Amino acid sequence: MNLHRLHVFAAVVRCRSYTSAAAELVMSQPAVSMQVRALERELGVRLLERVNGRMQPTEAGEALYRAAVRMLNA
Repeated sequence: MNLHRLHVFAAVVRCRSYTSAAAELVMSQPAVSMQVRALERELGVRLLERVNGRMQPTEAGEALYRAAVRMLNA
């Protein structure tokens, strides 16, 4: 797991959208999606799900998001 992937994941959770996160990070939407998918593969767990058209963290995603925010702010 690398900090860049955590940063991208945290942006998607905060923005509730791959597209909005990509704009904030000055990345393409496919690049953001690839980073999140790679993180999910690495951890072997689904981190995000679409609910009412917005990205919502799963229980595992919420736990990772809280830890990621602490790490990224340290």
